[in-house]
Amino acid sequence: MFFNGIRPKAEKCCGCEGCREICPKSAIKSTEDTDGFIIPEVNLDLCVECGLCEKVCPMSNADKITSSTEGTAYAAVNKNGTELSQSSSGGVFSLIADYVLNKGGFISGAAFDSTLNLCHIVTNHSDDMQNLRGSKYLQSRMENTYTDIKSILNTGKLVYFVGTGCQVAGLKLFLRKDYENLITSDILCHGVPPQSVFNEMIKAVESKYNGKIKKYSFRDKSVWGWSCSSSSNIEIRSKLKYLGNEPLQQAYFNAFIKADNYRESCYVCPYAQSRRAGDITLGDFWGVEKYIPIKDIRKGVSAILVNTPKGHQLINKIKNNLNLFPASIRDIEHINRTLVEPTPRPAERELFFKKFKENPEMTLMTYYKPSMKRDFVYALKSNSVTAKMIILVKKVLKK
Repeated sequence: MFFNGIRPKAEKCCGCEGCREICPKSAIKSTEDTDGFIIPEVNLDLCVECGLCEKVCPMSNADKITSSTEGTAYAAVNKNGTELSQSSSGGVFSLIADYVLNKGGFISGAAFDSTLNLCHIVTNHSDDMQNLRGSKYLQSRMENTYTDIKSILNTGKLVYFVGTGCQVAGLKLFLRKDYENLITSDILCHGVPPQSVFNEMIKAVESKYNGKIKKYSFRDKSVWGWSCSSSSNIEIRSKLKYLGNEPLQQAYFNAFIKADNYRESCYVCPYAQSRRAGDITLGDFWGVEKYIPIKDIRKGVSAILVNTPKGHQLINKIKNNLNLFPASIRDIEHINRTLVEPTPRPAERELFFKKFKENPEMTLMTYYKPSMKRDFVYALKSNSVTAKMIILVKKVLKK
C-alpha cells in the first residue's frame, strides 16, 4: 500500500489532496497532523490497493511533470496601472486571467473565504479576481478543485490554474492526460506554513483591537509600494480600521521569511528548480534594477519563465498589454533561490512548533523587529495625524 500505513511520512506529502480526490472508494480523507498541516489518512478497510493514490502523488512523480529544459526568462510589468497596483508584483496573473475570462473560460487560484480560510476556488466571474490577486503565505486547501476543473475541461472550456509547483503537478497527475484547454502557472514558492499558524495570528490581532478582521493582504502596495508589507482591515464597533504597520502581522511574515514553519516536504521540494511544472512560472523579480534598466520599479516587476509552447503562445497573445524585457534565469536565481534548490530546513523548525503550541502569540512576537525609523516613515507615508504633529513640532523647534 502506497502510504505504508494510514498516513504518509511528513516529508513525503505536500498536502495537494489529489490522492483523496482520485480515490474510487473514498478511502482517503484529509486530516491535520500535530503541526496543523493537511495530510491524507487512509481507511484500510475501504482501500482496495488500486494504486491511483501513488500515480497522482506529486512528491513521487516530479520527473513526469517538470519541463525537460529551462524556460525563457523575462521581466514583465502590466501596462494597466490599476491592475498593477492591486497585484503583488508586476500584475501578469491579472492579464492572463483577463484573457481567459474574455474567452469564456474559468480561473482557479487561492482565495480567502469569509472566515479567512485559504482555499482554491474555480470561477468565471471577474468580481472574484480581486480575491485571487496577490501572494498568500500559507497553504491553500484544494477541496474538490481538481475534480471541478476536470469537469469543466471536458466541456471544452478554457481553464487557467495557478498554484504552487506541487499543486500544479497534482492537477496534471490527477487529470492523467494533457488538455489543450488547460493553462497552468506555478509560482516561485519558498514553502508554506499551515492555516493554523495564520489563524492564531489573526486571533491575536482581533483580541488586541477587540474587532474582527474582514480583509487581509500580505503584499499591500498602498503605503510602501512594491514590498512585503502586510495589512488588514478590521471592523471595530461597526467601523473599519486599516492596520498597515501591525507588529503581529509583521512577525508572521518574518517567521515565514525565516522558513521556520513550513511543512516538511517543502525542505525537500522536487519542484524547487529551473525545470518547472507550469506552462508559465510567476514570481517577483527582486533586484531587477541591477540587470535591466526599467525606469520605475516602485509598483512592481514580475519575473516570469515561459516553459512550454502553450506558455509561449499565451504570452504572445497578451504581450501588447505588457512591458516585457528579456532576462536571464541566472539573474532571477540570485534572490529566488528556489530556482536552484529547496529552502534549507532551519535548525529552529522543530522548536517553532513546540513553542507555538505552548504560546502562539508569544512565539510569533519573537520574530518582530521594532523599528522607530519604519514607524516614522509609515506615519509619514500614510499621512497620519501623528506624522503631521511631528512635522509641526519640528517646524516650531526650528523657529
